[in-house]
Amino acid sequence: MDAKDVLVLGLGVTPPWRLADQRLDTSRQPHVLEILLEADRGAEFPCPECGGPCKAHDFKEFTRRHLNFFQHHCLIVSIR
Repeated sequence: MDAKDVLVLGLGVTPPWRLADQRLDTSRQPHVLEILLEADRGAEFPCPECGGPCKAHDFKEFTRRHLNFFQHHCLIVSIR
């Protein structure tokens, strides 16, 4: 198991999402861990109402603040 697997398990990332990259910015205080998630265009996501598969209408990059990983601030960036 490598660091990528640990992050995927810790965040609960499930298909169609996948971990594309992670970056630790040590030049900032406190340090910031950026985790980039992506999904393929045309991928199906579970409907929040019925749970059935449906396609996304659009993709927009967004960033959300997550709980800290160890002492590092953590940002989740969704792309595609």
